Amino acid sequence: MATTPACAYERNSSSAKSQPYFRVPLSLKIIVPFLSVSVTLLLLVIHTVKIGFANTLEKGVRDQVENQAVLAVRDFKSRSTQLTKQAKLLSEEPEIISSIEKKDTDILRQDILSLQTTFKLDLVEVVNARGEMVAELREEWLTGKNLINSAAINSALKGLEKSNFVNIDGKPQALLVGFAPIRNNNRIIGAVLLGYSITDEQLQQINIDTNNINYFAIFKSGELIATNFAEIRSKSWQVPAPETSTTKIDIERQSYIMQTVEMSEIGDSITLAVFSPMATMQQTQLTLSNRLDSFFWAGVILATIVGGIVSRIIGKPILDLTKNVNWMASNEYFSDKVPIPSGYELGQLAEAFNLMIEQVEKRDSKLNLQLHQLRQTLHDLKNAQSQLIQAEKMSSLGLMVAGIAHEINNPVNFIYGNLWHANQYTTDLIKLIGLYQQEYPNATAPIQDCIEEIELDFLSEDLSKLLSSMKMGTERIQQIVLSLRNFSRLDEAEMKPVDIHEGIDSTLLILNSKIKTAIKVIKNYGKLPLVECYPSQLNQVFMNIMANAADALLSNPNLRNKEIEIITEMAGVNQVVVKIRDNGTGINTDAINKLFDPFFTTKPVGKGTGLGLSISYQIIEKHQGKIEVNSEIGEGAEFAIYLPVKSRIREAAC
Repeated sequence: MATTPACAYERNSSSAKSQPYFRVPLSLKIIVPFLSVSVTLLLLVIHTVKIGFANTLEKGVRDQVENQAVLAVRDFKSRSTQLTKQAKLLSEEPEIISSIEKKDTDILRQDILSLQTTFKLDLVEVVNARGEMVAELREEWLTGKNLINSAAINSALKGLEKSNFVNIDGKPQALLVGFAPIRNNNRIIGAVLLGYSITDEQLQQINIDTNNINYFAIFKSGELIATNFAEIRSKSWQVPAPETSTTKIDIERQSYIMQTVEMSEIGDSITLAVFSPMATMQQTQLTLSNRLDSFFWAGVILATIVGGIVSRIIGKPILDLTKNVNWMASNEYFSDKVPIPSGYELGQLAEAFNLMIEQVEKRDSKLNLQLHQLRQTLHDLKNAQSQLIQAEKMSSLGLMVAGIAHEINNPVNFIYGNLWHANQYTTDLIKLIGLYQQEYPNATAPIQDCIEEIELDFLSEDLSKLLSSMKMGTERIQQIVLSLRNFSRLDEAEMKPVDIHEGIDSTLLILNSKIKTAIKVIKNYGKLPLVECYPSQLNQVFMNIMANAADALLSNPNLRNKEIEIITEMAGVNQVVVKIRDNGTGINTDAINKLFDPFFTTKPVGKGTGLGLSISYQIIEKHQGKIEVNSEIGEGAEFAIYLPVKSRIREAAC
């Protein structure tokens, strides 16, 4: 018995009225989405502005700290160079040399007193060849304090002309000193040590930002010896290891941007730390955040008002037309026409509805007869289309991969083949240089300068390591080329016995850029025989399933330990199984039932075509195998691929 249109409408209308959504007024259906989109856009814009502004401010502070560190190192280097020159000039004074020889301390004190006054030095010391103090002048604040300067004096007595930091025993205070040996007839008879203290005022003079106070701290062998940063002066604060980039730290509940650099040219184990407070930046961020919040609420109010006006303008004509249509349907007046609203764009909709009513009864029976045939035709077309698209896609990919592998292989083999000879040549050259140094140990000054400039010892040691690294790199490229060729397998279009594990490894190498940093791959390979298959097509199946698993894991930022497990084992006498399992969020039952349908995808628009699993299913069926999907929400998903060891297709052909 045929169902009348009126009865059908009544059932649909009753079902619609039972759902809460259909009881919501039309104005709310219009204004709520409009308001939701507007609020979402406002939040997105405000969030983007906040993040961008914060990043810009922080980058500015970091750049300023890096520049400040460079300037500070340059300043200390200039001061240390000047002190070293002054110490050398004093050590070459004939009066100083004569006084040391004659042990005349009075003349020494007169000479160094004038020098201390001229250069405003806090410390001037002269010692004899045994390191014993001959003459010393100190500023009043240094009197009675123990200076840890034995290392500097010993270095000077060994003939070194350098600078270093000397700290005061028990206090975070230091002096920058320069020292030089006193020679007489090429014999070291003593040493001169000059220095001045590193005060808070001197450290603050290095600051390049007049609007923001930067703090400085100097460490020697990890021990604080000078600083203008009060928060760390009274604490046993350990400086982090020197880094090339700035870092963010918290001290006394305050945030700072810090840069640590080594000052190896001044002394051994000397580290400079620069601190810049983030309080000003944080206050600026808070002010901007408050203003953006005010802008957000103003935007919400404006969007609500505009949405109400728009919903009223759009909703009234629709409600009038709906009222007329409902009246006709409830009274079964399908032969009548809906009144056409005048002066509204909905008039065209009313005319189309009237035309539909006239044609619906005529076409209903014809459409029912053709429905089954159209569904079958559509299914066949989708399958054919998906196969054509994927076949062309994989053919192009295979050609490209094979071409790239071939072009890379030749130059890499050339480099790899010549690395041995390059290593042998460099070894011989280094050996020859060593023989020259052995036979002619007293090199001329230009040769010695060149040796120091190019750091010959380091170059000799590092060159072999460099060539070894180059060899390892070329071997790695050869492995990648081999995996690319194995994955494409353009020369293996026919069915043949292959190692399944080799295809899986080649596929993982292709996906390495996607999974290497965020996903752990666990391979539990069993002992499998060679499997008769189409290698390129089977690699395509592995690629589709592993890529989907990786996308599912990477789309879940809350999952910390992302894993893909690959298990291979025998599943009977003449069957192997490959299980690809992930620990993602899983697949719901409705999606599992549609996974292998053409063009079905759970990915966002533009991220997937919905063809990968459909093609994979057809490929496995072609191999007389099967794919099973096991998944629970929150427990991940597992794809089990069953393949016969010996293809039944070849058996049937025989």
